[in-house]
Amino acid sequence: MKSARRVLSGVFAILLLSLPHTPSAAENSEMVAALSPDDVANVVRVEQYLNRIDTIQARFVQISSNGGFAEGEVFVRRPGNLRFDYDPPATALLIANGSTLLYYDKELRQASFIPLWETPLWFLVREKVALQDGLEVIAVEEDLGTISVTLRETEAPENGEVTLIFSDSPIALKKWEILDGQGILTQVSLINPQYGVDIDKAVFDYSDLEINKGQRRLDIE
Repeated sequence: MKSARRVLSGVFAILLLSLPHTPSAAENSEMVAALSPDDVANVVRVEQYLNRIDTIQARFVQISSNGGFAEGEVFVRRPGNLRFDYDPPATALLIANGSTLLYYDKELRQASFIPLWETPLWFLVREKVALQDGLEVIAVEEDLGTISVTLRETEAPENGEVTLIFSDSPIALKKWEILDGQGILTQVSLINPQYGVDIDKAVFDYSDLEINKGQRRLDIE
């Protein structure tokens, strides 16, 4: 399902924000060897900031270098819950409510289900943020009141890069950029994000969706 894979690609960076891991001394040594002391300090600041977030609610705008454009609303309630609701004409809806990801096509009323741990979405709903687990920090930049951290998978660097972009003083997540293995750049900007707001668990309930027969497991490989 190509449309599903594109949606998952579009949200990939934010799914990396909650990698569950406490780095070992050896891992910290490798990171220090690759980055300057100021870079390491900024990565620590980013991790501490992300660990303080328990809920996020925001509008988002998604733009791709291949001409793609979409917008919608995102809800995150850690641990275990997230929802990406795309505005028309896009028909995608992504919901995770603990252990399963639903990809739902609102026009076709078709649903596909995946064990959450088999998808990048697993990272978002775990509790502990640690940017070194399964990833390497390849660049940290400060420029005009912003901090950006660029990451790639340690075992599969050919899959592309993710850059998280934060405003500084105070630090706050602004946007993320994905450069995928095919060279397509996708930018996702958060519009008026609210953190720490009360999000009802019903937002992540999909039991009332009208689903046609023939739902199937989604292959995102």
